[in-house]
Amino acid sequence: LKDKLEKMAAAALNGNSPSELDNDYDKQPEKKKPPPRKFCDICDCFDLHETEDCPLQEQMPDSPPHTTYHGSKGEERPYCETCEVFGHWTASCTDDQTF
Repeated sequence: LKDKLEKMAAAALNGNSPSELDNDYDKQPEKKKPPPRKFCDICDCFDLHETEDCPLQEQMPDSPPHTTYHGSKGEERPYCETCEVFGHWTASCTDDQTF
C-alpha cells in the first residue's frame, strides 16, 4: 500500500491524475493457452492429424458391400432362421445352440 501511495503522490506532483497511473502492478500477466493438440479418435493418437483428416476414415465405406450372389431373382435362396445365414434351410440346420 505504501508503494501505491508513493506512486499516487509522485503522479500528483507530475500533474497526472490517479486514474492516469499505470497500475500494472495490480494486473496479472495474461497467460495464453496453447492451441489444442491434434487428436484422432479413430487412430487414438495425438499430434498426427484430426479425426476428420484420418486416412483410415476414407477406407471405411458408408454402406455395406454389394452382394456377390449371382443367382436368379425369382429363385428362393435357402435361409436358416437359427444361424441367420444363407446356404441351408432351418430344418436342415446342425447348430445345436439355441438363443
